[in-house]
Amino acid sequence: MKFRFICFGSHLLISFVIALVSLYAVFELWYPSPLDEALGVTDIFLLLLCIDVILGPLLTLLVAKQGKKTLKMDLSVIGVLQVAALSYGLHIVAQGRPVWLVYNMNRFDVVQAYEAVASKDSSNNIFRLSFTGPIWGAVIDAIPTSDVGSEAFYQGAFLQEYHKVATKAGSNAIPLDVLKRFNNADNVDEVLSHYSNANGFIPMIGKQKAQVVLVNKTVGEPIAIVDLAPW
Repeated sequence: MKFRFICFGSHLLISFVIALVSLYAVFELWYPSPLDEALGVTDIFLLLLCIDVILGPLLTLLVAKQGKKTLKMDLSVIGVLQVAALSYGLHIVAQGRPVWLVYNMNRFDVVQAYEAVASKDSSNNIFRLSFTGPIWGAVIDAIPTSDVGSEAFYQGAFLQEYHKVATKAGSNAIPLDVLKRFNNADNVDEVLSHYSNANGFIPMIGKQKAQVVLVNKTVGEPIAIVDLAPW
């Protein structure tokens, strides 16, 4: 029995370390808060991770027996299945990571990796499918409507760096008082107390929920994304 618990504990420790690395990749690099809430990845990924981390060591506890001839093979199969399950889950989560935050018609649209069309033009390669957090951008002023219509924000060829339109975007930002119409007033005050230089906001649209990009109306550069309802 002692041998089984040693194997179980070792497997659990390894699984825990791998889980921490996975959590860092997903919630610090791919889905920086609060974008994880905007895209609804949190509950799904945490459930997958818990099942993977717990199930592998439990299977080890069941099969581990000192002197068992097939022990190495059994543990190898468990390890391969556990890694395969986690890899598949990470692959799915990576495909949904936000790669661009695109200003378009007085709002930001969150563009995920699986739907983004990166530009093949080397001069516009800033809009790549990044693994280190989303890139801020804006739809260019003149777009051939016959080519992309209202979905230009998905295509890197029709995007420009956000700072080129920041001043214009800031001037069109909505006053912060409007947030109290759609959120608890005390919650709004508490959130805004951390961003004293913000005096306006721009709605941001995610697949799961809409959030708010705080800006200074004079310069328009993003100050923070906060988990407040814009409407």
